[in-house]
Amino acid sequence: MQTKKQPPKLFLLLFFMIGFYFFIVGFLPITVEIIPSGTQVQGQLHRKSMLPPFKNIDISIPTLKQAVINTSRSSKGGTTYRVELEDFKGNRFPVTSVFSSGYRDKQELQNNINDAIKNRYQYKYKTQQTFFIIFGFIFMFGPLLSLILSKKTNTNPYQQSRPNQYRRPVDRQRQFQRPQDFSIPHQTQYPESEQEKYKNINESIIK
Repeated sequence: MQTKKQPPKLFLLLFFMIGFYFFIVGFLPITVEIIPSGTQVQGQLHRKSMLPPFKNIDISIPTLKQAVINTSRSSKGGTTYRVELEDFKGNRFPVTSVFSSGYRDKQELQNNINDAIKNRYQYKYKTQQTFFIIFGFIFMFGPLLSLILSKKTNTNPYQQSRPNQYRRPVDRQRQFQRPQDFSIPHQTQYPESEQEKYKNINESIIK
């Protein structure tokens, strides 16, 4: 019985580090602010850089027009969304760096931002990139779980197959050899004179 090859520890460590990085990136805060200023509405977008040391990135939109939902379709037919801030020049500034599922949450954020722009009141929204959190969690604990399961299948090495020199040789030719004679032995046949003799004796005994 051959044992399954375990994944190298360096490979598992690499996956764990990649997952840990995206897990941290997913918790970096993103803040959207809608601030009325004179006759215009100003928008501000605060986020962290995705590369260490995670510097602050501040985007100011002097003339904010509206919030829109951008859609992305994959080759397999799946649809993901993200909210973007649009100014009067047509420039768009995405709130999150990646598209994700869940249209209802994006629509709710879009409606809140557009309502703040229309009614000219201050609005502040904080969010995180949940996609990176889930992606990082899978990369961190997926390989570790496979390693634990592979170790459980090989916990008792004594049950592995023994070398051939410790096995008892089997004579295949003798094992499948067919007996030469399966016939039932015949009864002893006596001459007719002897049969008559024993027949008379038996009749005399019965009388």
